[in-house]
Amino acid sequence: MKKVFFAFLAVGALASCSNDMTCTCTIDGVEEVTECIDCTGETADAFETACEASDLIAQLVGGSCTLD
Repeated sequence: MKKVFFAFLAVGALASCSNDMTCTCTIDGVEEVTECIDCTGETADAFETACEASDLIAQLVGGSCTLD
């Protein structure tokens, strides 16, 4: 369980960003928020892709990630 959680955190930490976006992931009641401030273009796309990938990983253990 911890390995999956830390893998998900690594994806979030390596992610880039998009115009004040937030990716909020919750696993076992633990919430992790990754923000992207003033990100545009490819950086925004990468942030969104990373959040979606994190959601797939989180779902494996009953969690979820949402992009705001």
